[in-house]
Formats: sequence, C-alpha cells, structure tokens
Amino acid sequence: MAYNLRLSQNFINYLIEQPETGMGYHLVEIELKDGTVLKDRIILNSEYIKLQSIDEIFLDEIKRIEIK
Repeated sequence: MAYNLRLSQNFINYLIEQPETGMGYHLVEIELKDGTVLKDRIILNSEYIKLQSIDEIFLDEIKRIEIK
C-alpha cells in the first residue's frame, strides 16, 4: 500500500528552489542516516514523498535528498 510522507520545511524549501523532473514532481534519491539509499522515489509538489509500505521511514531518518 502506498502512502505519502510530508517532508520537513528545510527539505521543502530546498526542493522548491530546484527544477522539477516533470510537472509537479521531483525524481530523487533519499539517503537515510543509517546509510540506506532509497533510489527513484517521487516527491510531489516539493512536499510529499510517495512511499510504499515496505519503505517504513520517518522524517528524522532522512539525511539527504538528491535530485536525479
């Protein structure tokens, strides 16, 4: 089951300044603080990460977001 996780304001501010991959979304790689990298994730409207239930991450675990 898919779900959306709202990003913290500092990541939202960063993404707003970046060019979108397509209309209303960014294709990103997300690095977690434990070193796990989630590849090819979609962020909608610079605000919400579209995740699958297997991802099970929390906002405080996100170290870096990189636009692809």
